[in-house]
Amino acid sequence: MYNSDEIRLFSLRANQGICSHAYIVDGENGIGKLDFALQCAKAILCTERSKPCGYCNSCLKLASSNHPDVFIIGKEKTASIDEVRELIRRASLKPNDSDKQVFIVCNAGRMNENAQNALLKLFEEPPESVCLFLLTENRSSLLPTVLSRGQRIHLDGMRDSEIEEKLLEKQEKIAYKELKTAIKLANGNYGAAEKYLSKESVNLRAKAEALLILALGKKHYELASALVLPKYRRDQLGSILAEFVSLVTEAQKSKYGVPANLPEGKEISERLASASKRALARMGEAALACMASLENNANVTAATSKLSIELLSAASR
Repeated sequence: MYNSDEIRLFSLRANQGICSHAYIVDGENGIGKLDFALQCAKAILCTERSKPCGYCNSCLKLASSNHPDVFIIGKEKTASIDEVRELIRRASLKPNDSDKQVFIVCNAGRMNENAQNALLKLFEEPPESVCLFLLTENRSSLLPTVLSRGQRIHLDGMRDSEIEEKLLEKQEKIAYKELKTAIKLANGNYGAAEKYLSKESVNLRAKAEALLILALGKKHYELASALVLPKYRRDQLGSILAEFVSLVTEAQKSKYGVPANLPEGKEISERLASASKRALARMGEAALACMASLENNANVTAATSKLSIELLSAASR
């Protein structure tokens, strides 16, 4: 269970009849903020004495994502001011099945100022039947007027043992080293661990390793071909370079005697072992500069051509 300690504490307070009208739930992306809010909603709306029971009609409807008194906005894309106004309109109505309505605003910190200001009306004059959850990666992205009117709950994520158990539930065939590496890098973030083990991430790491092998091997033509000729989309290239930077960073750590997560392949291991600290540093800088250029809408072919030259130059250091 995501954030089991925080859920247990919230459920205890719900059983005691203690419920704020608004909560601001913060934690990094993938930490389980929405799952946490839904578990809290289950405790708030449960009709049995011990909340959440898991078997009453309310709990079963929430488990099937079909509760008429739970509304979620901002999940797929940042909530607009029109969606906030619709939420406020719904809040003025009586609940359908329960004594309360639960409103969950995902990515609340990404809403523009107008949308956040519109929420203030609900914060300042909340109906007794309303409980609001604002989910954000960073509390500082919310307006001070919004922050001051909600009870903060910070989520640190899951224990390593919990992440391991959940990963093995979904993917029985995971290599032990890959599993442990994913858990270590996740730092309590199940979403990050799952992403690390995804086919997409594995593919990105393989491409990043291939680029590094070519660069360290000073394979001029092959490196240029790998970067320029595939015609990657801007976002694809950015993701590959992010993995490239991560790989170089781990290699740098190992050079300074710091425990690092390095690839096991023979060729990449040999290349990294012979690479100098300065070469790795320059390569990381070049990749970061290229990523920044791409984010600023630089021409992809021009950016990758320049990167190819800089990586080869760095490899000679």
